[in-house]
Amino acid sequence: MTTLTIRIEDKLKKKAAIEAAKLGIPLTLVIRNALKNFVEAPKVTIGEPETIVVTPDIQKKMNKIGELLSKK
Repeated sequence: MTTLTIRIEDKLKKKAAIEAAKLGIPLTLVIRNALKNFVEAPKVTIGEPETIVVTPDIQKKMNKIGELLSKK
């Protein structure tokens, strides 16, 4: 094991610690998990995620994929 030191705003750390506590886990576990996810799928999202609108045509395609997957 090693220690990682990062600089973040106090307000962000406090909010993150509160959310982790609500889940009953230490903030260290949240950070460790985020790093593991980054290593497995190296990508970084900055900003708000894009909203996807599911049109009836897309819903039909999603339903078809679901049907095909459930046949296994």
